[in-house]
Amino acid sequence: MKLSLVGTSFLATALVAGAFWAGSPVAVANANNASQPTTVDGQFRLLRVGIPADGRIGDLLRKNAQISSGFEVIDRRSMGALAKAQSFSAKGWSALGADVVILADTSGAQIKLRMYELSKGERPVLSRGYAKDELVAANKFMNEVINHYTGEPGVFGSRIAFVRTQRRPSVSKNVQSVEMNGEAPAAITSNRSLNILPSIGPGGQVLFTSYAKRNPDLWVSRGGGQPQRISKYPGLNLGGVMSPDGGTIVVALSKDGNSELYALNPSGGIKARLTNNSAIDGSPSFSSGGQIAFVSSRAGGPQIFRMSAAGGQAARVTKKGTYNQSPDWSQGRSSGQWIAYTGRDSSNRYDIFKVNVQTGALVRLTQNPGRNLDPSWSPDGRLISYYRDGGVFVANSDGNNQVQVVRGATTPDWGPRAY
Repeated sequence: MKLSLVGTSFLATALVAGAFWAGSPVAVANANNASQPTTVDGQFRLLRVGIPADGRIGDLLRKNAQISSGFEVIDRRSMGALAKAQSFSAKGWSALGADVVILADTSGAQIKLRMYELSKGERPVLSRGYAKDELVAANKFMNEVINHYTGEPGVFGSRIAFVRTQRRPSVSKNVQSVEMNGEAPAAITSNRSLNILPSIGPGGQVLFTSYAKRNPDLWVSRGGGQPQRISKYPGLNLGGVMSPDGGTIVVALSKDGNSELYALNPSGGIKARLTNNSAIDGSPSFSSGGQIAFVSSRAGGPQIFRMSAAGGQAARVTKKGTYNQSPDWSQGRSSGQWIAYTGRDSSNRYDIFKVNVQTGALVRLTQNPGRNLDPSWSPDGRLISYYRDGGVFVANSDGNNQVQVVRGATTPDWGPRAY
């Protein structure tokens, strides 16, 4: 799909295209900084959505609509009597400038959610009922909304793992996770050691490196019970990631004196050595098509390379910049097309970039104050998470619509779909 002039995501483009075909007028599109143009070909704009529900269900629906990157959420305080309405009034919502309205009925043991498009009349275009769990209902309905406009369900309910640092009584780092909208926090580790570099596998397993036994070993948490140490070779056991089928873990080991990439089986036994170079190799990331992106110093400073998941000849991916690291290969519709990474520019600013592995096209996704680090794609490739200013942010696939979802968190990794 051809991207807009301001680089809206696939989701946002699809949603605003729906507004255009409904005959909506020209308005402003999202941009991640004021220097970008604010219109797209003079036609498209974000859909204005009204969500009048109060309480937790209303808060969650509005949060999810904002994070989705496709909606401009109407402030509930501006709705007047519509904020209390239980039925749909096309005339009233039209006067408020809404394109879409989502209503919630939480009476009884069920939550009923309905979505109306003003261009389609008085009947809902979506109507679903859920058991009375506000978070699950809000997530599943937003996934249905995204499916309505794009033909593919959203990924609300998926989780992001991250590291949180505590400095008292001594410095410790522990791995935690939240749902992609910042809800339902959970602890993966809870100790006084250093637990770093989490990576979520296809079945929800969380790999991480821990100093709990003094050496930086590779551990896994498979949900419930205590994490297990699976790789304890002398030296570094760093940055483990699991293949899409769950059958292989790739990790950087320095057991032979130099950091090289190895393939392990799920219990930690070595299957193969993947790199054999005097340079430092690390930070692997799987594609869904049988390749691995990784960082290597073999070109001087750290650069992004790629190779077969079975090892062999490596090809350089990043050709610009002298310090590029922490690659993450896109999934979903854009699977295999983009690798996001952290790059340092000529002014020593760290920002998120993405490079097209087929064409070499390079896109800068962030240009914010401070450090922007450690990108991780959503499982459908429409959104991206990253670290900035002491927290984890989520943006669309071109860096627009930046929303903070976790505070006091670093090194995010986005896991698979939940539903």
